[in-house]
Amino acid sequence: MLLALLPDQYVRAQQQMASTSGLKAKIPFEMDNGAIILRVKINGSQRPLKLLFDTGADGMALSQDLADAIGLKVSRTQKASVVGGNMEISVSEGNVVHLDSFDLPNQSIAIFKELHKGTDGIIGNIITRSYVTKVDFDKKELSLYDFEGYQYEQKGTVVPITSPDGLFIIPGTLSIAGGQAHQAEFVFDTGAGYSVICFRQFVKKNRLLVSGFKPEYHGSTSSMGMTTPTFTGKAASFSFSNMPVIKEIPVTLMAGGGQSEDWNPGFDGSIGLRLISRYNFTINLKKKEIQLVANKSYDYPHDFAIGGYLFGFDNEGTLMVQGLTDKENPALNLKQGARLKSLNGLSASQLLKDRKQLDKLLAMPSGTNYMIESVLNGQTFKDTIAK
Repeated sequence: MLLALLPDQYVRAQQQMASTSGLKAKIPFEMDNGAIILRVKINGSQRPLKLLFDTGADGMALSQDLADAIGLKVSRTQKASVVGGNMEISVSEGNVVHLDSFDLPNQSIAIFKELHKGTDGIIGNIITRSYVTKVDFDKKELSLYDFEGYQYEQKGTVVPITSPDGLFIIPGTLSIAGGQAHQAEFVFDTGAGYSVICFRQFVKKNRLLVSGFKPEYHGSTSSMGMTTPTFTGKAASFSFSNMPVIKEIPVTLMAGGGQSEDWNPGFDGSIGLRLISRYNFTINLKKKEIQLVANKSYDYPHDFAIGGYLFGFDNEGTLMVQGLTDKENPALNLKQGARLKSLNGLSASQLLKDRKQLDKLLAMPSGTNYMIESVLNGQTFKDTIAK
């Protein structure tokens, strides 16, 4: 989730967890529909909050209702840049954020009238500014280290970054239909639920929607109450920095309409969590680099859309309904968040192990019926959807 709001603030840790490796804290996180969720408390409130760890945000943010409920006091107002435009927000200063047994004092928190539903707010790069930050999806663990003397624990690929406005920018190359390759600058954004998105000015400048792009579905992206129309399909190839080229990757192109037509954040798009989560990563802002190590989900198939539903494998290899690509059909039991047991008689584990079987299913002509067996809240359902 792209959000630029607050100037850098120095984070002082109160914990003295000294070790020869410079480890300051190991903090468990949860995965919620692919998102990294940290549990925190703020100031003296005992209410536990579920915050999205979002490297596309340079600070913290809560909704107005929640800020009122835990007693945050507004210190000032300012402009904030979100996906698709800009808006006026309130800011509360001088807060203490309790992250497991680790405290972050003197934090500013942005207050928005509306935030994405499903979490209590976001926690952005207030941590990465003061600590080497490692995210391990295999262990579901976020680790913080001192900058001085830090050495990477595993072999991987080190990607150079720039960091204007508190965000992490990586150069990339996108080819829509296998023809012209477009150079671009992308935000490393763990708060974004897609693989790759290109913002409106870049899409319009390079005529990406009319250069052989075949949209599989249309939708919208929402950020802090700002909604922008989008089209999603496959890009022939995508690469970023010195990483290997990725073929046939889902890409979302921002369409015109509303503030997005004139919105120009200074970069061209975002690399989202559906791609990022294939790697365990370590952000070392002092060295201006991110190290990426392929994890167990690296070779999983990319997300795919059938019959108004978006399907994809989570980090555990479970095939899930990631979302809707059309209006929900009330006659079907298939819902977002459901786990697929089988698709046309093939189990999710079979589809994960044998990519050719999945490719064969997805290559079936329009009008083909797919029989789906899913599980939600302990109940098993059978549905038929049409391509």
